[in-house]
Amino acid sequence: MLHGWLDNAASFIPLMDVMRSQSPDIQLISLDLPGHGYSSHSRSGYYPFHDYIDSLHQVITELKKELNCPLTLVGHSMGALIASCYSAAFPENIDHLVQIEGYGPISESPQNSLARLRKGVLSRQRVSKKPARFFESFEEMLQLRAKRYVLNADEITPLVERDSEQTEQGWRWRHDKKLKAESLYRMTEAHAKQVIDALPKSNLLILGDTGFTHLSSICTPTTRISHIKGGHHCHLTCPRSISEAIIALILFG
Repeated sequence: MLHGWLDNAASFIPLMDVMRSQSPDIQLISLDLPGHGYSSHSRSGYYPFHDYIDSLHQVITELKKELNCPLTLVGHSMGALIASCYSAAFPENIDHLVQIEGYGPISESPQNSLARLRKGVLSRQRVSKKPARFFESFEEMLQLRAKRYVLNADEITPLVERDSEQTEQGWRWRHDKKLKAESLYRMTEAHAKQVIDALPKSNLLILGDTGFTHLSSICTPTTRISHIKGGHHCHLTCPRSISEAIIALILFG
């Protein structure tokens, strides 16, 4: 399972708990992507999108050595974009693909490439100069994230716990601040179409009814779409419905 930008592996705890109750024999793994949660920070560089696909391939290569079972890749938001691209590039490694509030890579017109490059470089400079932010308490961080996500504090407590740490100066976020730098490059619409056209036949797009509903308009005919009550973080608020949709995909394709 692959989380979204600035989230971490704990964002799937509610979904994993429900899935285990509905299918006790299922094996579930949720990753902290590089720079997030407990994963290490990049010592020299930033976090270009394609590097996440490389990191995922390293993990799946090792898992394939240990596990002899079908593999379902589940991603939320940025994690869904990573999962889409990986599944298209390495279809032999993936049996089922589940994309929650994300579909294919982010793309833009090639005419925007120079503006994108300039904007990305300048954002790196701004991020590198930005001082670390400290908070007086964990509760302050929790309420801030709850307000930003428009969720109840108890719904995101595990996520914030995994992304926070107490230091002598106060509480701070654990994720790498360099994650906030903008991309230097994005795929073109033609690149994105090639990825979407190569998605596995057994793939599911899950959308919150107040989330990124526009994504349904770009789906291929082979993509199954499931609409769930909730917003962009519907996997935190409606894990049972999502679990049922995922298990149905695994069982019936």
